[in-house]
Amino acid sequence: MKTLSTAETVPTNKKTAINALITVGLAWAFDAMDFSILTFVLIDIVSDYHVPLTAAAGVASATTFARLGGGFFGGLLGDFWGRKMSFIVSIFWFSVFEFLTGFSLGLTLLYVVRVLYGLGMGSMYASGTPMLMEIVPTKWRGIASGIMQSGFSFGYIFAALIYHFWYSALGWHNLFFIACIPAVLVALYAWWKLPESRDWKVNRQQQKTKGVPLSRLFTKGRTWNTIHAALISLIAFAVTYPINVFYATLLKQDGHFSAAVVANTIILLNVAGIIGNLIGGWLSDIIGRRWTIVLSAIGTLLCSFMFQTISNDLLRDVFTFLIGLFSIGGVWAAIPTYIAEHFDTGVRSTGQGTTYHFGAAIGGAVVPLIVSSVAPFVGGLAHAMTYAVAIASILAIILAFLWKESKGIELE
Repeated sequence: MKTLSTAETVPTNKKTAINALITVGLAWAFDAMDFSILTFVLIDIVSDYHVPLTAAAGVASATTFARLGGGFFGGLLGDFWGRKMSFIVSIFWFSVFEFLTGFSLGLTLLYVVRVLYGLGMGSMYASGTPMLMEIVPTKWRGIASGIMQSGFSFGYIFAALIYHFWYSALGWHNLFFIACIPAVLVALYAWWKLPESRDWKVNRQQQKTKGVPLSRLFTKGRTWNTIHAALISLIAFAVTYPINVFYATLLKQDGHFSAAVVANTIILLNVAGIIGNLIGGWLSDIIGRRWTIVLSAIGTLLCSFMFQTISNDLLRDVFTFLIGLFSIGGVWAAIPTYIAEHFDTGVRSTGQGTTYHFGAAIGGAVVPLIVSSVAPFVGGLAHAMTYAVAIASILAIILAFLWKESKGIELE
């Protein structure tokens, strides 16, 4: 069996690590931008297609649920074919269906296109995140996780800017034609500049069989690792997605704010999320993944009741910053590296892609549907969001203490 030479297995250099961080971070940012634009136009979908809010929100939930299939199959490709090619193909896939979203002239067609879009979104994360975690040095893994995860907040800000500047002039369909362009450019750059993960190449050459043994997710004491990764993903999504999906709607519906105020508030939310991700990623390399998640969940819990005060401008802005800092940022800062550290290299892409997007399917798709469904019975959308975020925060604290601290471990 051929093995890699010492020169081929030495750690990647700083320039390569930074290049991978920028590329994967931008891909995640533009992926998130494309996904987030839909949350700004839920009211338009309700109006144009004459459907209830739950049906319109179901489009975002269907997209999120489809990410589970993308995470699983994209993860298999990432472990079998290589992180790089799976990453690039995934970006092209979701960009095509982002573009086609603009041609969706009915709710059924919109559902179909966004489900296909979700497959690519799930696949991109399943290959890109493990690749990044394998390329960056161990001592950088936490901050790299925070920087990469902040890409979602950057993406939400980019979506808010597109909505702010072009919604009134172009209408909601045309926003999707604009949104698909940047990700394609990132895919082309990745094809040209991004290296394949050396960890994956070494592992692939050492394998006696070239398939992906899914049983490795549940053998030799790995069962709880896999289950825990799925559960912590579910709860992290349940903390954040009621906010991602409904906050813009809450500002419009309960606050009666203009499009400009809604866009500016969402930008503030995600600027705070970026700060929270950077601080959280840095802290996770110091105090560990567990305490980063716990402290952020406590902060989110303390802020969760403030959804009911958005009509006051000052309180709205202060609350928006704090909830962004702790939930959009802090809770998520350690998640990419935390989940990567649950799995060995041979199945990391499959394991990370599947468990992360299991969380997306339940916490990101089902929980928002529950929130919108129970809202009329608990005093409105603001109360439903409060209860959902508070309960999820408590569960995040409990789960964080049910797995080992993984700061500083070498990826196997």
